[in-house]
Amino acid sequence: MPTWNFPISPVAASRPRVSKFGHAYYTGPYKLFRQDMMQVKDSILGPDHEALPLTSLLEVTIDCFVKRPKTTKLLLPKADVDNYAKSILDQFNDVLWTDDRQIQTLHVSKNWTENNEQEGYFVLSIEELNAND
Repeated sequence: MPTWNFPISPVAASRPRVSKFGHAYYTGPYKLFRQDMMQVKDSILGPDHEALPLTSLLEVTIDCFVKRPKTTKLLLPKADVDNYAKSILDQFNDVLWTDDRQIQTLHVSKNWTENNEQEGYFVLSIEELNAND
C-alpha cells in the first residue's frame, strides 16, 4: 500500500463562492491549501505516480494532523472530518485516481499534532481493491 506524508496543514473544504457572472472560486485558508498542494504534490508523489491515475476500486486512508492553537479546550480539531477528507480527495482527481467516486472505502482521522510547535500535515495511503472484494 503506497503511503505519502504531505507537509501541509490540512484544511476543511469550504463551499465555493460564485461571482455575478457565474464563475465559482474559493477564498481564505482553503484557497491557500489548494495552491500549496499544487506546488508540492508532484514532488511528494515522486516519479512513481507517472503510471497513474488508477482506475480500479480503492480503499483510502487519510490521517490529518492539525497544529493545536495556543489555547483551546477542544479535544480534537473543530472542523468536520468529512470536510478534511473532501479537501484532500479533490486534490488527487486525475493524479492518483481518475475520480474520487472510485473510492469504495474511506478511513479518515483528525488529531492535533503531537508537538504544539509542529506544523500540520497529513498522511495518505491507497490500496487497490479487486472487483470481488
